[in-house]
Amino acid sequence: MKGPPPTVLQVAGLGVSFETPEGPLRVVEDVGLHIDAGEAVALVGESGCGKSVTARALLRLLPTPPARVVGDALRIGDADVLTLDTAALRRLRGRAVGFVFQDPMSALNPVYPVGEQIAERLRRHRGMGRAAARARAVELLGQVGIPAPADRARAYPHQLSGGMRQRVVIAIALACDPALLIADEPTTALDVTIQAQLMALLAAQRRARDMALLLITHDLGLVAQWVDRVVVMYAGQVVEQATVDDLFAAPRHPYTRGLLRAVPGATPPGPDGRLWAIPGAVPPPRAFPASCRFADRCPRAQSDCRAAPVPLVDGVRCLHPHLEPLAPPP
Repeated sequence: MKGPPPTVLQVAGLGVSFETPEGPLRVVEDVGLHIDAGEAVALVGESGCGKSVTARALLRLLPTPPARVVGDALRIGDADVLTLDTAALRRLRGRAVGFVFQDPMSALNPVYPVGEQIAERLRRHRGMGRAAARARAVELLGQVGIPAPADRARAYPHQLSGGMRQRVVIAIALACDPALLIADEPTTALDVTIQAQLMALLAAQRRARDMALLLITHDLGLVAQWVDRVVVMYAGQVVEQATVDDLFAAPRHPYTRGLLRAVPGATPPGPDGRLWAIPGAVPPPRAFPASCRFADRCPRAQSDCRAAPVPLVDGVRCLHPHLEPLAPPP
């Protein structure tokens, strides 16, 4: 009988702080999540919630100093990421994990053809010769849906469209058959048609390779269609975790409920006929309260919400969670 899939990413108690002239600034606290082989998990929340910082902390991509990353557990496969030396960390990033950055122009070297950039990764981390690496680079460009891949391999990044550049970044990330792919806002600034194509590409590659996927996004429309589970962050903390079906049907945290209500067409409009909105804004890290960080924006907040830190219990960080389903659109 086939056993459960292996866990590719295991995170517990992850914290990130930055040294500043005013002292340490804690921006991420007590983050925990896991992803199994072949599973897709989304990390969602408003801008400023700590999603991208968390993603970079998983691979220790934050400059240290000023950053400091701590945790009870941070494992990718069998590797303890927090204790790896520089050489081992470089091997992990090159072989076991692929990273798709938000801005492909900043991720690609503007003075080298894109095929050469893929081939360089294969030579460095797979030990391929030049001819074999170039041939494999062309194959990878074809796999990510770039037409005439042999010709495009000779193109420079500025000669490609935004969607094609992002496909090149995906090809580089997939070059060494990683067990885990981290995609940080991979469809930002692309039109909806290209967004759908790229997400379909990531889904197809995940299935073909039995690869784990961590999708960082604020687009809940993408989340509903393409992932298995959702981790919701607010003000540097995880506030809810659930399967995608459970989260969209019956979100328990008031913040999650507010995010879903704000999606056009997800629920009936408000009493005034307008879209729902969450009042206020995410507090800056210096202003994170010691109690519930969402209390000042929460319609369900009570005195106990402001009395002490709120733990994550049964997948939700709330003393007064919603228990009823979210009303569907009319």
